[in-house]
Amino acid sequence: MEESMVPSLSSGAVGSRFVSQDDVETARARRDEQWKAAYARHVPPPAPVEDSYDGRSLAEKLAANKIAKQEEWEEKTKLANQYRALEEDEVLFLDSIRERQEAEERERKEQDGEEVRNFKEAVAARATAINQPPASASTSKPTPPPKPIVAPAVKKDAKRNLKGVIVKKKAKPAPVKAAEQPSSTPAPDSTKKLNGKVPENDEDTPAAKRRKTSTS
Repeated sequence: MEESMVPSLSSGAVGSRFVSQDDVETARARRDEQWKAAYARHVPPPAPVEDSYDGRSLAEKLAANKIAKQEEWEEKTKLANQYRALEEDEVLFLDSIRERQEAEERERKEQDGEEVRNFKEAVAARATAINQPPASASTSKPTPPPKPIVAPAVKKDAKRNLKGVIVKKKAKPAPVKAAEQPSSTPAPDSTKKLNGKVPENDEDTPAAKRRKTSTS
């Protein structure tokens, strides 16, 4: 009587929430069959993988795995794998940079050529100027006027040095008396000439002869 009063968990609302193990296995088997049917329609089912027996030791297996990883790393770090293809905008940008550099290089070469040409012209002009004959006297520069010669102030210095020196006055010469002057005047040239001869001494003159006759 009391057992009939207890409700069953499987028959009620609570029992519908639980699933038995048999139901789970049945659902899994059904799902596997559906997957196999789907694979069969597209591709053949994969062959089962059989575990092959490996008689190597654990150290040999670890060394082989290490070598495989090293080869994989070298393959990834190859020089060809480090670069990628450029995109279109990157290519256009690099082209613009290259064109600008070429224009700058061309302009620099033109400037260098112009400077070299000007230098050669200057050297040629200098060589012609050196080889030309000297300019004539008319084109020569006028000589500057001579500077006025300033006389040295010697007199003032001489006067300044002679201060305090006593100078003696010279005695004036005595006047010549009239008696001391010769009384007779020289005879004219006509009296000195006798027969075209000039007397040798004063005794030959006529006045001397007259004095001689008077004394005798």
